[in-house]
Amino acid sequence: MTNAVPIDGSSPLNSTIIGRVRALIRREQRIRFAGSLFGYGWAYLTPIAWIVTMALFFDFLGRTSPLLVPTPIFVATGILPYVLFRQTLTSMMRAPKANRYMVYFRPTSLSEILLANGLLELINMLIVAVVLLTAISVIYNVPAPDNLFKVTTALVVTWCFAFGFGRFCAICGHLSPTFQRILPILIRPLFWISGIFYIAAELPAPAQAVLWYSPLFHTIEYLREGFFLGFSSPISAIGYTMSLGLGFLLASVALENYWKADAPNRGML
Repeated sequence: MTNAVPIDGSSPLNSTIIGRVRALIRREQRIRFAGSLFGYGWAYLTPIAWIVTMALFFDFLGRTSPLLVPTPIFVATGILPYVLFRQTLTSMMRAPKANRYMVYFRPTSLSEILLANGLLELINMLIVAVVLLTAISVIYNVPAPDNLFKVTTALVVTWCFAFGFGRFCAICGHLSPTFQRILPILIRPLFWISGIFYIAAELPAPAQAVLWYSPLFHTIEYLREGFFLGFSSPISAIGYTMSLGLGFLLASVALENYWKADAPNRGML
């Protein structure tokens, strides 16, 4: 008996885009980490373990938080958006190859497959954020977020940017294996220029002017504004990050449509 969820449009649910995306999400949940000890639980354990390790390592090096809060909670608020970005990008990059046969189950499309993978990562990371931040807050007796709406908005905007950028990269990677190989190298600097281990106010004005263009820096600082009472950052324009995500999304649609228009000569997506 297979765990796969049929995506063939045979049921009323799967006859709509929403139904097909929901079915694709369930399929991805069932097949991911299949056969491992914790099963799909690894989707939560892996990012939690990464974040906790980074927080403890930061503390081990003797770095103190620039804010009057425990170091682990400061690092967690910085690395959560970054992990959401990386997990979403990674999932969407591997989706075309991992689901290359699904497009034969009409009317399932590559766009629906990418959307399902992106939404699944958003759901996973929101659960991780609630579990991790609640646990750290209880352990270190840190007050609840000052503005939960801003914290949630920061994570959602991070995902919107990751989805737009991830869709663009997935289309490019599907068309060019070379691009798929060099992408991890191109985005590696984001880990160091996104304010995970520091805040914008610590930096001199020239550095702030340069790092202002780092999209994740804005969402991380915005999340910290919502989490820590009284904290305000000079780099928290989430509209900039959202605009970049929308720009990459539109570019990915244009690239996909261009390729489909020339499908007889180049092959189908």
